[in-house]
Amino acid sequence: MKYDLKEYAINTNDSNKTQEWYIKKSESGLWGSEEILIKKYFNQKSSILDIGCGTGRTTIHLHNLGYNVIGTDISPMMIKNAKKIAKLKNLEIKYEIGDATNLNYKNSSFDNILFSFNGWSQIPGQSNRIRAFEKIYRTLRPGGFFIFTSHLRKMRGFRIFWIQKWINIHILKRIGFDIKENEFGDYFYIEGNGDKYFPKQYIHFPHLKDVKRQIAKVGFDLTFFARGNTISTKTTREDPPMFFVCKKIK
Repeated sequence: MKYDLKEYAINTNDSNKTQEWYIKKSESGLWGSEEILIKKYFNQKSSILDIGCGTGRTTIHLHNLGYNVIGTDISPMMIKNAKKIAKLKNLEIKYEIGDATNLNYKNSSFDNILFSFNGWSQIPGQSNRIRAFEKIYRTLRPGGFFIFTSHLRKMRGFRIFWIQKWINIHILKRIGFDIKENEFGDYFYIEGNGDKYFPKQYIHFPHLKDVKRQIAKVGFDLTFFARGNTISTKTTREDPPMFFVCKKIK
């Protein structure tokens, strides 16, 4: 049985517990690594599409830095609460419900695009993640930058864990066991510091070589990539993701 992980991801993000957590996170602002890369690659006062904006953690602070930013998220509740927060803060920020695999914007609409907090790797299905890259490439202006993050699949220290995941996908699922993962690298985790009432979130852990290949496939130039804690020591995460900076050459 193949699970509809897109619907699953939307439902878990729309849950009350997830929303409570994201509303609190909206006040935390940009990570040190995000701020450094944004200031380096995004020209001041340029336009930004903030994909997977959640309740506005990044969008609010991009707006306050003077960027012309639009926040979009596939979760209706994320957008609903993002609008509420912006209204309470008297901020004129445009938020829209949107799907990264089907962006409803004209070609070359934005100077820059941000997909923060592993949002890209929370898109189920490799073909859909590549499709998101294609839509982002189309929507970005030539010479513009696209920044995204992802945790990566690694074997060192996790060999037994990933062997079990491989068995789940390629053996147990095929003989009828109830396995929610659809692809090798899919994983379900609990955010919110392990709160047992917090719904399990979906994420995919790709291999670095696959991410690089997919970036190149759609035409992006991979300008820079590094783990967040090597960019800035100012981080709130114990296991910071890998940052990727991509440029649309033409």
